[in-house]
Amino acid sequence: MTSTSIQLGRSESAAARRAESNEFDFARVVGAAAWSRLAPPIRQRFSEKPKYREAIHYDGIMHVVHCSAAGWLLAQAARLIGTPFALHAGTDVPVTITLRGIDHGAAIVWERTYWYPDHPAAVVSSEKRMAADGGLLECVGAGIAMRLALEERCGALHFLSLGYFCKVGFWRIPLPNWLSTHVIHEDLGGGRFRFAMTVRNRLFGLLFHQDGIFHSKEV
Repeated sequence: MTSTSIQLGRSESAAARRAESNEFDFARVVGAAAWSRLAPPIRQRFSEKPKYREAIHYDGIMHVVHCSAAGWLLAQAARLIGTPFALHAGTDVPVTITLRGIDHGAAIVWERTYWYPDHPAAVVSSEKRMAADGGLLECVGAGIAMRLALEERCGALHFLSLGYFCKVGFWRIPLPNWLSTHVIHEDLGGGRFRFAMTVRNRLFGLLFHQDGIFHSKEV
């Protein structure tokens, strides 16, 4: 084995150790007491994180995919930094949710593929990462990210936006808090769960609303 190979191996091991120290732990973010109150299937789903370069899939129907006129314009403009929002409205749209493990477990890519009957399929993608202070971040393109709070309410898990920033090198530049995001993961029993999301703007009101039912994908 050459010295270069040894150095590369040590470098990859060091990266893995750094990632492991900041590995995903939803229970820690929610807090022990609130975590214990979540429905057991929710605790199981959020404990079974995808391994590095592996994926977990869920299939379902998004019964409501609503976007206002302002929301539609925002979704199209946001394509410059990726696709953080569904591009079109619809009813009973088949959706596949895919979770992929990256960075040796330090981040999870969350993808939602919308199979529109009258538009090309669209993939909405973001990354969830642990912040250095133990909080949770959701990151999209161009260094833009938001901090998330996790709460338990009536046994369901709620994701609430706390603010946005843009990461440029080592700098985190706060962005105006124009949007508020609220996501609900509610267990329905029988391996099924409800996903609901609302995105609001102080000036334009409701921009996006989605509500659907999903289940583990049989492979």
